[in-house]
Amino acid sequence: MEKYGIFVRQKNIKVSNSIMEEKKEMDEGLFKSRSYLSCLNEGLKLPTRHILSLLRFLYPSLIAGAVVMGLWGVFFNQITVALTRWMAASEPVVLSFPLFTLIILSVLSLLADSFYMGNVMTAVSRFAAAGAWPALRFGEAKREIFNASLRALTCTLVAVVVFSLLIVPVTLWLGAGNVWVTVVSYILLLALGVPYCMVIMDYMLGERRDFWCSLKRMKDGYQYWGAFFIILFCGGLIMGVLAAVSWLPAGILAYAGHASLMGLLEGDATDLPSYVPALVVFFFMLASVIANVFSWLTLFPLSYLYGSVEARKQEKASFEEEERRLQGLQ
Repeated sequence: MEKYGIFVRQKNIKVSNSIMEEKKEMDEGLFKSRSYLSCLNEGLKLPTRHILSLLRFLYPSLIAGAVVMGLWGVFFNQITVALTRWMAASEPVVLSFPLFTLIILSVLSLLADSFYMGNVMTAVSRFAAAGAWPALRFGEAKREIFNASLRALTCTLVAVVVFSLLIVPVTLWLGAGNVWVTVVSYILLLALGVPYCMVIMDYMLGERRDFWCSLKRMKDGYQYWGAFFIILFCGGLIMGVLAAVSWLPAGILAYAGHASLMGLLEGDATDLPSYVPALVVFFFMLASVIANVFSWLTLFPLSYLYGSVEARKQEKASFEEEERRLQGLQ
């Protein structure tokens, strides 16, 4: 009996220590100097520990993204078939409805993605302010989420406009099918896209509410380019593989529907079941939710890296101030 009591006490002590260590780990907060590997590790663990809390907080934006992606599933075959026939046609083909639909769906996707990113970054911002994982309720944070979504939309629009202004002339010069267009695109992403992540994080999480002030942080993005690249590569690689797997059923069904519709237009019979279009919409919506959840694998590590950069700058500023104070005393 005595041995059993000792065993129980030891087990309770171990459990208590484990809980204390986990709480200490969780209470470290966002703004702390870390290595980029530690940022990646913490960024992967934080949403995993609080996945239910995050899903309850993010469900409106997840649903919005799923609805928009469901609309893509509804019009996917019409758009792809129209574009295929347009590219293969020897005479002009009218694309008014498919083009209009494509533009509307692209705008809705941009708004839904901005809403989702604003929703996620609001959770990260509250975590950064509290130093520990906060109680998240969507209803109480509507205004904050709305403002964060507008900031996310601004960041996305600037990125799209700048990239388009740079890549469109190259495409017109070299030709759309030229491999060098792809090479130039990757170079632009590495040269501008990687450090631009610092601007996005500062605009979403920092005290600045002016995009042009946050744009000055590009220099910090270049200074920590290697860390940003490693986190984007590692997190993006995992996210890309998982997202590709989640989109596989939707892609197979969508291609089957596309091929079937092309055959019908050429006069061939189809044996595709009538419920396949509904399955396409369902799997588009499901894949959207799963892919958005997997985006945490980059958003949270990048947030930790931003917090680490800010902590290092603060430590450096404090050290320089203390050094000046000591020099003044001499």
